[in-house]
Amino acid sequence: MHDKRYQVFISSTFTDLQEERRALQDAVISMGDFPVQMESFPATDESQMDFIGPLIEQSDYYILIIGGRYGSVDETGLSFTHQEFRYAVEKSVPVLVLVHGKPDAIAVGKTESTDAGRAKLADFIAEASHKRIRKDWQDIGELKLRVHEALDHAKRSKPRPGWVRGDTIATIDALEELNEVRKENEKFRVALGNLSVEIPLPKLPNADELTTLTLLPLTSSNDKKRGSSAKIQGSWISFFPLFFSNLDVSTNDWNGEYYFNIDHDDSCIKVASAIAGELAPVDTTGCFKISRSTLERLISYYTEAGLMIASGNEGTTPFTETAQRLARRHHVIGSASPFAIIEGEVIVTAIGSTGGNFSRDLDDDIPF
Repeated sequence: MHDKRYQVFISSTFTDLQEERRALQDAVISMGDFPVQMESFPATDESQMDFIGPLIEQSDYYILIIGGRYGSVDETGLSFTHQEFRYAVEKSVPVLVLVHGKPDAIAVGKTESTDAGRAKLADFIAEASHKRIRKDWQDIGELKLRVHEALDHAKRSKPRPGWVRGDTIATIDALEELNEVRKENEKFRVALGNLSVEIPLPKLPNADELTTLTLLPLTSSNDKKRGSSAKIQGSWISFFPLFFSNLDVSTNDWNGEYYFNIDHDDSCIKVASAIAGELAPVDTTGCFKISRSTLERLISYYTEAGLMIASGNEGTTPFTETAQRLARRHHVIGSASPFAIIEGEVIVTAIGSTGGNFSRDLDDDIPF
């Protein structure tokens, strides 16, 4: 993959945010990208928007910084910054919005002095923030951090063409030559048959086939109890309702698009403790875990079975609609424990508070 660099347009009012603009320029350059801003524009007899418009359209990302001023307006009734923002939106350039988080702390000379100006600024902030994730900042250090976060996320979630060095890509002549070679290879492939090696996929176990999971002991977070080791047998589908309910999934959104993230470490604990809870009449929370490889094995099976999303992390859940219906029906119907302990035991022991551990089943009567 080519090492891409991106053109980033920096937009804001000018006189009140000169230091912030320089800091933002430095941050963009430090990430290996190209900042575009009015300080670099040459003198020209073109109107400002006639000159700036094509630069915005050619940019990969547009960063809007809003401080305490709306800016001077022209015959359109809008400030130049507001016009630039609307142009970027019109041309579908990804917009990253950074708004000062404490407007009351901004120096008086850097804020709007009239009610009309303050009203226009408030309306502009509301428009720029609508259906977009906006980041607040209070000082230059925090502004640079927010820019790094916003650009990193935008590059992952909103990939753009970017730029690559001229010596890293083939010339037109070389590409045409390679294309001719490709065509010749395709002719040979048709003449000789499929030249690639066919690798058969292993057969996926049936949903009701048995598999074995190993529960590992874990000391609870408050250090008062600990689980045991055991091998548990059940069918692939019998483990699914507990897997579905206890997989630790968080969601976040950026510019109106949602993404999910699986916490593998917490999921190993929650899934194992839930399985143990089906086999022991005590609270097993936080006392058992499965290995990371075991969790990945379950995820792989349920993905191949069509119950989880195969790739990427867009959306609010990794589970398909079929998986959600299946889990709901298991929840409605309920069933006796479909698992069997084939090695070890599922118990929870208390940890003594006087320096040593003592073992007992927590459901035993406590003598007085």
